[in-house]
Amino acid sequence: MAEKRAVLIVVDGMGDRPLIDHDYKTPLEYANTPNMDRLAKGGLVGSLDPISPGVRPGSDVANLALLGYDPAKYYTGRGALEALGAGVDLRPNDVAFRVNFATVDDDFRVEDRRAGRIHKGTSKLAKSVNEIRSRVRRESRPSSSQQSNTARFSY
Repeated sequence: MAEKRAVLIVVDGMGDRPLIDHDYKTPLEYANTPNMDRLAKGGLVGSLDPISPGVRPGSDVANLALLGYDPAKYYTGRGALEALGAGVDLRPNDVAFRVNFATVDDDFRVEDRRAGRIHKGTSKLAKSVNEIRSRVRRESRPSSSQQSNTARFSY
């Protein structure tokens, strides 16, 4: 029997809203997409609810579900996924966070949650964050169905 192969293309994040400047079409509807159109004509296309109808999960949770993992069982947070993707060797007691640099005003209200998608000076910011020393106190609290761990940090 011949081996069957498939390619799964997940167009994560392509959903958008219609724009007045694009004749009330979404950016994807307005765009010239001959390669995507050719792939769509030669394959199967559709949409699905990776968790359940009406639940809009983040990319991390949705992709786990698409690959057959139950996010309720396997999802440990985006930090761990990002760390593993960057080649960081996580050990059982490690805690990994995924963060964005943000721009704040004088009262520390967030003005831009992505700091203008900065590219310059990020090494200096990352070095400053890495120099923060913290003490972690693990505290176990029972949840409705299982024991969960909450990490508390003090600086």
